[in-house]
Amino acid sequence: MKAFILVAATLLIALPLWAQDPLNAPEMEQTVSADDFSDIVKSVWDVIKKGADDYKDETISKSEFETDAEFQARLQQRHADIAAKIQAFADSKKLADRRFVVLMLAKLIRYNADTQTYTISSPTEISVPPSAEEITTECPSNQYISIVETIKRGYKFADLGLTAKPEYTWHVDEKTAREARNKAPFIFFKVWFRFDMSEAFTGTGGRLSIVPLKIVLFNKADNMTYWSDDILK
Repeated sequence: MKAFILVAATLLIALPLWAQDPLNAPEMEQTVSADDFSDIVKSVWDVIKKGADDYKDETISKSEFETDAEFQARLQQRHADIAAKIQAFADSKKLADRRFVVLMLAKLIRYNADTQTYTISSPTEISVPPSAEEITTECPSNQYISIVETIKRGYKFADLGLTAKPEYTWHVDEKTAREARNKAPFIFFKVWFRFDMSEAFTGTGGRLSIVPLKIVLFNKADNMTYWSDDILK
């Protein structure tokens, strides 16, 4: 009986830990919070960053007992080994095919009845590692999503979020706009992301590319989609 209780307790402890690591979940498409996606990005970034650091540490100078040809051969082999290791990680997590869906709160600002447009913004930001000397964090140029880097108290920070200039314009009839206003707490943007690992390690540094694929404005209460658009394919 004591053994059964111990096993049950162990499982209860282990389940939340598994749930906290969505990168290891079996689903090929997952809906995750902004904080969870931030953790996923950091996990992928850590692998690329370690590869770039290892390459720099182990190949920074030519040994006195190496010829130029031997040194270049060692650099090429080390580069190939690290690139293969990063690719093996990407393959093990099926990053080429997986999609991560993030819900971002939509803030309905004001409706213009004359032009039938609703201005919308989103306060949701996804914290991501800022670009560093050995690795860059990128989001391909598009009209919806971007990475913004800031300096706070002498430290660099980066956030992935909606690009608002200053807000989005939603073209919508008055009836639908009124219905959306009445359900404002349930209105969200839903954004699909994937990772592009095709050039995760090139030259002497790493590159993490976070690719937004699709965006949807929807009502979470009844799962009604107001509009959607493809971002990048």
